[in-house]
Amino acid sequence: MPSQFLGLNTGLSGLNYFQSALNTTSHNVSNANKTGYSKQQVKASASDALRLNQPYGMMGTGITATGVERLRNVYYDNKYWNTTSKYNEYEAEKTNLQQLEVYMNEMSGNSGYSEWLNRFSNALQDLSDNPSDYTARISFTSTVDSYTDMINELADNFQSQQKTINDEIELGVSEINSLAKRIFELSQQITTIELRGGAANDLRDERGVCIDKLAEYVDVDVQEASIIFGTGKDAFESDATTMSIRIDGNILVDEMGYHELMVVPREERLNQNDVDGLVDIYWKGAANSKSDIFHTTRTTGKLCGLINIRDGNNGELFKGEITSKTDAPASVSIELPESINIYKLNVPNQGTITLNGREYIYDGWTAEYDENDNLNNFTFLNMTMINAAGEEVPAIIDDGMVGTQGQIGDSNNNKGIPYYQARLNEMVRTFSDYMNKLTTSGVDENGDEGLDMFTAQDVDGSDYVLKGSMEGTGTLSSTDSSYYKITALNWELNQSWQLEPGKVVVSYAEDIAQGHVERRPIVDAITYGLTDTKMFQQGSISQYMQAVTTNLAVDISKITAFSNNQDDIKYIISNQRLSVSGVDSNEEASDLVKFENLYNLASKVISVLNEVYDKLINDTGR
Repeated sequence: MPSQFLGLNTGLSGLNYFQSALNTTSHNVSNANKTGYSKQQVKASASDALRLNQPYGMMGTGITATGVERLRNVYYDNKYWNTTSKYNEYEAEKTNLQQLEVYMNEMSGNSGYSEWLNRFSNALQDLSDNPSDYTARISFTSTVDSYTDMINELADNFQSQQKTINDEIELGVSEINSLAKRIFELSQQITTIELRGGAANDLRDERGVCIDKLAEYVDVDVQEASIIFGTGKDAFESDATTMSIRIDGNILVDEMGYHELMVVPREERLNQNDVDGLVDIYWKGAANSKSDIFHTTRTTGKLCGLINIRDGNNGELFKGEITSKTDAPASVSIELPESINIYKLNVPNQGTITLNGREYIYDGWTAEYDENDNLNNFTFLNMTMINAAGEEVPAIIDDGMVGTQGQIGDSNNNKGIPYYQARLNEMVRTFSDYMNKLTTSGVDENGDEGLDMFTAQDVDGSDYVLKGSMEGTGTLSSTDSSYYKITALNWELNQSWQLEPGKVVVSYAEDIAQGHVERRPIVDAITYGLTDTKMFQQGSISQYMQAVTTNLAVDISKITAFSNNQDDIKYIISNQRLSVSGVDSNEEASDLVKFENLYNLASKVISVLNEVYDKLINDTGR
């Protein structure tokens, strides 16, 4: 038979439950605008019923609060993290491509390449009108020199942007490491509290915010599992859980600890115009040594987007089959599937090459060329390698490597800074070769053999002599004077033309010999060359540059569409997530009224029973 005071205990259980519900609702209201906060509610179940041994069965004993739960949906969390990573990848690409577009638009504006080509043409016209006049010659060389400076500035700006992106990558790696450490610390606190039967709701929210931030940089794979006690048939799940986070397929955080990434500066360039000091990302090993490389191609996120623009080569990497090798000093020969024209060659003079999956360092190369200036059968010279102690030693190349693959850099199908730098190099080399063939076919005012109009400075300050380079067939060395030496960074007007107006070539030898100093057939040919639509596959030099600018604009438009699409998806998923875990002020206000009324009713139950017990105890039997 139940106690006479059962009803009082039943009312008290309701009073306690609704008091907890009011406190929890108050907590929700206080944190309504806190980033990452999840709505909480009191979990409850009916108290154990009493068996009455009567035909009508059992009697309820009230309600028992079993805990405060955090409303969260794992499915929406995973979708949100995945979408956040993709969105931030596209945003990073879009932002940096737009900066490149600003530089390109500056070059195509009123003071850009189109304007300077017009000035180039006007200066040629003045020179054509007065071919022997020094003032016209000086004006012409100054204008052409300014045009080369403008292209140099564009390439410099691209390098500066590459350096800025590289700095962002280093900061991103540092942020990932900080987040990994914080997530591990929070996980340890959460596990400790939950193993003791407590609820670590607010700590879980803080950890969720950290994962949200982590997902901005890399794609995260989050797994949570209950801690199992006992073994075999006696095993059971506890209320506590462990969490593991994987990025790039490797564990970043688990119950045992957290792992860190590290940046390692490249000792050698992968592309001819790369800025010095670019870094690669590795997993940190023991004693701060580098372990496995971090593959950004297997993930998404801001880090991936930054690397896509910093290293994007549109898949145009040096890659071929190892055909032979030599020892002491070590060298390897590589045959490409298709020959590459020297105008498009993007291989550094000294750099790093990967042979059969292992990196080696070379300090020069040679290649065979044909009558069309196409290169193949490259031999990389004086190769070294890094041993287990981190020392650079002479390379050891096994015979088994012959027939395997060698490549420089990695294939990145995005059109990033290396791709556009290579297009600028192709432009200045093609244009220089076209013009140099004209000027070297003539003579200066003294009848001396004409010099190259466009060239670049060697390390000793002298100009490379490009006339006669790569005639017929033969072997080219990376140290030889050739159009490979000219890049958008160092392209310039011949120094002799700048210093001595008499060196400007306007006529052929027979014109000077016959005293026709006013004849200017070469000037006319140069003028025609500025609009020659056969110079490039895209047309004239102006049309080529416009094609590069248009290509960049199309890439930005595509990436912007992807970014906007992911932003819309992210917005929808975020709202879905908030529909479960978000705090709605109207809903909380309604809950406050509801729980207040229920609390008052529970108080009324106790008040009524108090009167009953008073009557029973104090008035019965009078």
